[in-house]
Amino acid sequence: MQSTPTLLSDNLMPIYKTAMFFSFILGIASILVGFGYMVFANLFADVALSSAAFSGLILFLKGAGLAASISFVSFLAFWKRHEIKFNNCRESKSTNCTDIGLFHFA
Repeated sequence: MQSTPTLLSDNLMPIYKTAMFFSFILGIASILVGFGYMVFANLFADVALSSAAFSGLILFLKGAGLAASISFVSFLAFWKRHEIKFNNCRESKSTNCTDIGLFHFA
């Protein structure tokens, strides 16, 4: 039986869940900010459309990269915790390991 590491304890799982939610909101916000900056720079700052679009794309990529890294770390934490629970269930020769199987994780 493998013990659950401190970083995957029940007390810290809400932090990972909040981080996943934050990364989802950050991804949506980066799309809106990139598009909004492109429109604003093109219409009100007299910048060429290609230059404004490139600047908006750079803003989007920064936000999307940060959101992807946050969600990657949070997802790995959830996956590892689930993997430990499933392996402990299989080692204990329990018959109801399908309750925490892969399809129930998804």
